[in-house]
Formats: sequence, C-alpha cells, structure tokens
Amino acid sequence: MTEPNSAASLSALLSAAARAAHELVDQPPHLLLDPDARALCTQFSPSPLDYQLGQPDHPVMATARLATTTRAGFARTSLATSGLHQCVLLGAGLDSSLYRGFDTGVWLVDRPEVLAWRTELFAQAGVADSGHPVPADLAEDDLVPALVEAGLDLDKPAFVAALGLVMYLTDSDLQALLGRLNPLAAGSRLAFDSIVPAELRDAAAQGYAAAIASSIGGAEPWHCTPHPDVLSDWLHTAGWRATQQVIEADWVPDAFWAANPGLTRNRLSILVEAVRSPEEERNRRRTDHHDRIGAGAGVR
Repeated sequence: MTEPNSAASLSALLSAAARAAHELVDQPPHLLLDPDARALCTQFSPSPLDYQLGQPDHPVMATARLATTTRAGFARTSLATSGLHQCVLLGAGLDSSLYRGFDTGVWLVDRPEVLAWRTELFAQAGVADSGHPVPADLAEDDLVPALVEAGLDLDKPAFVAALGLVMYLTDSDLQALLGRLNPLAAGSRLAFDSIVPAELRDAAAQGYAAAIASSIGGAEPWHCTPHPDVLSDWLHTAGWRATQQVIEADWVPDAFWAANPGLTRNRLSILVEAVRSPEEERNRRRTDHHDRIGAGAGVR
C-alpha cells in the first residue's frame, strides 16, 4: 500500500482513523458513522486505527477523535438542512463522510498529490468515490474557475465545507480564500471549524494545546485562531452572513456526554455556518461596514 506522500496526506489518514474509531470506542448516540474511513484504514499495516483503539481514553487521542467527528457531524447536519445539491469539500483529504447518502454533486479540492493518493487508496479499498477532483493550493490558486472547469454551476448555490483546515492557514490566507469564493451564488452555505485564541480557551483546551505543542517541539501548529468577532467581520467583508457560531462541545448532544462520562468537554474550537448574501445585501452591508470603520466603531 502506498504510504502518505505528504504531511497533508498523513493528517488526512489520522483524521480518517479518528472518524473510524468513533463508533468502535465511543458509546451511542454517535455523532457520525464512517464505514469508508474504516475500510481505508485497513489498507495499512499497522493500521492508523490501531493507535485510537489501543489508547481510546488518552486525552490527546480522545480530544482529536471527538473534534474530528463533531465537525463532520455538524457539516452533515448543515448540508442536510440546506437543501443544496452542489457540495464542495475544501481540503478533502480522505473524507467522504460529509456527502455520503446525499443526492448531491461533489467537488473535492486538495493538493494534486493528495488527490492522486486518495484516488489510489479508495480504489485499493474498494470504496466508491464519485467526487470530481479539483487540484488546487487553497492559499494561492483561484479556486472558483477551477471548480467551474470541473463542472460546478455558478448559477446555483453550493454548499462549501472546510473541516480541520482553517487553523493551518494564515489569517491573510483565510481572508483571501473567503474573498475568492465571492462568485458563488446567493444562498450558498459555508460550514467550517475554527480554533479560538488562547485567551478564550478553558483549562481543558489549554491542556490539549500544550500537549500538541510539546509533541511537535514546543509551538502550536495552528496559525489562524481568530476571535469569533473578528471572524464574523471577515465573513461580513467577504459577503457572508454568519448564521451559527457555537462552541464545538456545546453542539454535541447532552445524551452523548451522559453516555461517555470519560470524555472531557473543552472550549478550543467553534463551529461556524454562514450563508452567502444576495448581491444587493452584500453591497449595503459593505457600505455599512465601511461607514462603521470610518466612525471608529469597527476598530477592535
């Protein structure tokens, strides 16, 4: 079996192992079921799933597993309620959990080497992968023309998900990416997760961040951790209206926490949903935003 060919591929494989492990080690009600991820993990020896199954209660393993499954479950719920039939997965990696079971066209955006590895791995695992591959560097490439070339219809709204991605961009990269999504039709929906800045984290989140930093040499691997208010401003400027901003742990049903008392809530990440505004509303809100800045109210 071909091994991961980049750091991004390795991250995608570990995320797949976390999604696969959820239904095996956590008690129901499950947040997500991902049989495809389990099939992909079996292509490796040792399987990346072994680490999750061997230490399911380890704080880092448990936190990463819960974060991965929660953001995927959130995005599936958002897609289900959107009624949209075009789905774009940014930083697709090995994920098929978002769109499985939905009647929707799918566009998979990631680096060329990651998509090539994904195609090979899905084929070897016997897992169907019907998405349209869109090779792109999210920090640099003009995304929408590549999506259109792959068949996306700009006259119809699209659902766009970015799961486990935002924190690895820079602040300017994220703002530029939101801007490059400008041509999407009004009514398009965006779902993603975002790590909050250190001052908003509780003790559990701080402990997890410290453990991650220690494991890689003393510095957090996350580059983009905006305050939720700042993130709302970035969305506003790019023509998106935030409809949800919820602490990740608060989105998880109380019944899940009751069934899994060994898992710990934390305030590390928020889940965000936003809707693309009609052009006339975007123009009005852009004017209002500039007026606020001119009056000094937009400075934080």
